[in-house]
Amino acid sequence: MEILGSTQYVDLKQQKEPWYQLSVINQWDWKTQAVCYSYVGKILIAYCLYKCSPVSESQYNREIIGELTDEMKETLISNGYALK
Repeated sequence: MEILGSTQYVDLKQQKEPWYQLSVINQWDWKTQAVCYSYVGKILIAYCLYKCSPVSESQYNREIIGELTDEMKETLISNGYALK
């Protein structure tokens, strides 16, 4: 399973299958629950995870993932993220 980082670009003209992508949670967002964390220097960054599904060559739908599967957890840990 591939989980893309929050800054990775997805070319919707090439991407035909759904994908998972992390998104940085704004410090003022008190509703969204983090699924993983990473440090950039001494700063802790919180991420949520979205399942993205292409709709057309210029649009896609995002659905937030609340519960991680074991495979998602393994992928995030192997990519250097800490789980909550």
